[in-house]
Amino acid sequence: MPRKYQNFPKTEMADGTYRIAEPVNQTDDAVRIEAGWFDTEDDIEGEWEEPIGAIIRNDLTGGMELTEGTGTLPRQQAVENLSNATTDGEPVVAGEAEAEALIDYFAKKDVLELDDKSNDVVLLKDPNEVSGKMVLNWAAAMAACVDKIDETMDRFERAKEKLQKHMENVDANPQRTEELMKEKAQELMALGEGSGFPDRSDLSEQAQQKYDILREDFIYYKKLNEAGQENVSTAQQGVDQIANIIQKLEGAREILDQKQGQVRTRALKERVFPESEVNIAMNMGELVTSLAGVGSIEEEAESMSEDDVEAAVTDVLGDAQNIEGALEDTLGDDAEAQEGQANEFTR
Repeated sequence: MPRKYQNFPKTEMADGTYRIAEPVNQTDDAVRIEAGWFDTEDDIEGEWEEPIGAIIRNDLTGGMELTEGTGTLPRQQAVENLSNATTDGEPVVAGEAEAEALIDYFAKKDVLELDDKSNDVVLLKDPNEVSGKMVLNWAAAMAACVDKIDETMDRFERAKEKLQKHMENVDANPQRTEELMKEKAQELMALGEGSGFPDRSDLSEQAQQKYDILREDFIYYKKLNEAGQENVSTAQQGVDQIANIIQKLEGAREILDQKQGQVRTRALKERVFPESEVNIAMNMGELVTSLAGVGSIEEEAESMSEDDVEAAVTDVLGDAQNIEGALEDTLGDDAEAQEGQANEFTR
């Protein structure tokens, strides 16, 4: 679907200055939008970042295709995201019509691009190619990623607390399970006439029935005892892994928060993406994709029992390892290189 609005003349009205989005189709209504989105270009943060950030944030780990340094979204999804966005509890736009008009206006101002063939909105371009105002979209994306990391750390913290609680419950009275196992073993031994383990075929019919029940009970308590010990060990691995990934996420958050400010500073001066930060931008998609699956961790931890804790912990470990790998790709593991990149901005 081609753009809906093409001209945006500035108009003085009784309650302020606005731009009137004139529709391409004359049967559609004109739409009034705010006029000040580009009045403060020298500020450290572009005014237009608010709606751009809202579109990205609402779909950062959803329908947005964020790969190889580009970020695209179907136009209708972008419109819905912007329509539903709020800042400090207040809506960013009045509704879908204003969202449509604002997207077309931003396209005219080269903040984003519209692909008429695919009907996609291009919000992020390869940082090696992007220039002008569109550079600041990367700063908005990094800020959105910081928000997602905060949310992810909260979920990991809750999962860790539930795993620790589970460990306490399993470990609260392990002796009782072991005692029951030993009791059943002793009762089994007592069925025989000698000191050794009884041969079932030598027992009476009534004793054989008791033997079968005791054998089943013994195996049950033996398995329960083994499962409890294994689950405590596995859960401890999960707690340790989660604690490690939380620490790494805190580091990633700090770096991304720092870099998005640096991108703004360099972008506003030179209108180009800082070359030293290209690697972070190019790999950020892998990080946010990994963050997308974290919602299952809390649900797994919430519903776990002694029988399914090991499977839940395996899922936790898998998600944590995926995020850990994405963090390495996104931020790199060379602290000295990161420090050198940061220093470049201070010269």
